[in-house]
Amino acid sequence: MRFASLGSGSEGNALLVEVANGTTTTRILLDCGFSAKEAQRRLERLGCRAEDLDAIVTTHEHTDHIGSALTLAHKWSIPLYMSWGTARGWR
Repeated sequence: MRFASLGSGSEGNALLVEVANGTTTTRILLDCGFSAKEAQRRLERLGCRAEDLDAIVTTHEHTDHIGSALTLAHKWSIPLYMSWGTARGWR
């Protein structure tokens, strides 16, 4: 299992979680507070591409946590998970 921070602070928050099980690797992005371009750039520094993500999970609706989550999810057909309250607050 690997945890790698893409960044943490008022400019944006994101954490990559990877679990390798034999030949399969599952990659989950916890929060995505950066622009889509910046998130992709930071993922690539960690040897991961946005299209490799299996899911994006957002903890709450603040911009520095949810920034480009919908953009990346839509562009790469990545499942996006959040609580009902987060979804309601985000709108």
